[in-house]
Amino acid sequence: MATNSPGGSGTGLRLIRHAQIACVYLAVGVLAALAYTVRSMLVLVFLGFFFALGVEPAVAWLHRHRWRRGPAIAVVLLGVLLVVGAVVLLAVVPAVGQVGHFIGQVPVLLTRLGANLGNPGDLGSHLHDPALHDALKQAASKAATFVREALTAGFAVLGTVFGGLFAACTVGALTVYFSLAMPRIHAAAESQAKPGRAEALRTAMGRVGGYVTGQAIVSLCAGTASYLFFLAAGVPYPALLALVVALLDTIPQIGATLASTAGTLVALSQSLTLAVVTLLFFIVYQAIENYLLAPRIFARTVELTPLGAFVAILVGGALAGVLGAMLALPVTAAAKVLYQQAKDELETSPRAPRS
Repeated sequence: MATNSPGGSGTGLRLIRHAQIACVYLAVGVLAALAYTVRSMLVLVFLGFFFALGVEPAVAWLHRHRWRRGPAIAVVLLGVLLVVGAVVLLAVVPAVGQVGHFIGQVPVLLTRLGANLGNPGDLGSHLHDPALHDALKQAASKAATFVREALTAGFAVLGTVFGGLFAACTVGALTVYFSLAMPRIHAAAESQAKPGRAEALRTAMGRVGGYVTGQAIVSLCAGTASYLFFLAAGVPYPALLALVVALLDTIPQIGATLASTAGTLVALSQSLTLAVVTLLFFIVYQAIENYLLAPRIFARTVELTPLGAFVAILVGGALAGVLGAMLALPVTAAAKVLYQQAKDELETSPRAPRS
């Protein structure tokens, strides 16, 4: 009996070890299933934390100027609501009304476009083709539907008005709670991590917040400038086009090009001169945005190479569509800070001597 004791003890330990591993796998599987079940709510929690980081620079600025954190959050969120309300009244509501008229006028716009192009080859006659008109009307309808779905996807709206309002209110409430808890989040991170890790985490969160605030300002400037230009130049559907410009400007790398193309094509349906003026406006504005606005607003926020930014956008778009492309740069910039901290710790940690 004594001879079999060590073997029996070893077998029992191996069985316990295998049972522990099986329990870990089972727990991971259960957590994954639960996460998949409540994925919509997890998206709302993520967006609430993301927006809390976005308003944190303004809240921190007020806090540094002797504002208590609660009133500072209330003032910042009230300002955000006022800006959003103004955008909805001045741009979104007119744009929604102009969408239907634009879709109905697609054949007329194509006919004018073919005439203004001077009928080079068969392009002009092709633009007069009724089949092309019907196809583009259907494509415009699908594009409008896609834009609406893209705008509501971040709020997990399933097509019902009440669901959208509930999701928006949930995200707003989570933003307030995360903003109020931000000092405790920083304190918890500093107490549980090394000084270097806590500083890296604070820097990463600051970059996300700075990017969100900066991108909102840049998009608002792009939409406002475009709306004023479209009104002054007589470009049709000014509210709709300005909203398109503001939304596309949130997509890095290609957003500005897509926005200028859309505006120029609509202007070309009126006259070649208006199209040239519109194109010149976008060229001048993009130069101002790229060399004056963006460097000042995004200073030290997103330190990524052009190739890294482009790859991040592609991966984000592949994983989460339009929302993923919009969030790719701040998330990648934050991950880069944490990766650099981990790399520095590995390089500076003492290595075990070789035997």
